[in-house]
Amino acid sequence: MSTATSSTFSRIPTKCKSSVPPALLTSWTSHNPGRRFLACKFRFCKYFSWVDEEQSEWQRDVINQLLLEKKMLQSDNDNLRVEKSQLMEQVIELRAENHLLKEKMDFGEVYAMTL
Repeated sequence: MSTATSSTFSRIPTKCKSSVPPALLTSWTSHNPGRRFLACKFRFCKYFSWVDEEQSEWQRDVINQLLLEKKMLQSDNDNLRVEKSQLMEQVIELRAENHLLKEKMDFGEVYAMTL
């Protein structure tokens, strides 16, 4: 994917048919992932123009694969956060149980001394 040059931006109209500057947006469709385009901010006039050149098939495949891997990593991260939260709850419960067992053990030692 080539980068947009100053000559590319010099061709960008300052206003669309709605008399407002067009918005610079990025496509995240599988056919044009990461490709920038201009569109009417309000979508009244349906103005649309690509800023970046069309991507090669290889570029599309690489970007789409990276996006898929990112999504999978985010899912793994979310699952690990849930697992961590559950483990932290177990730690709290085990500490409370440990505290109670220590109290029982201390009470048993004191009781045994009185016999």
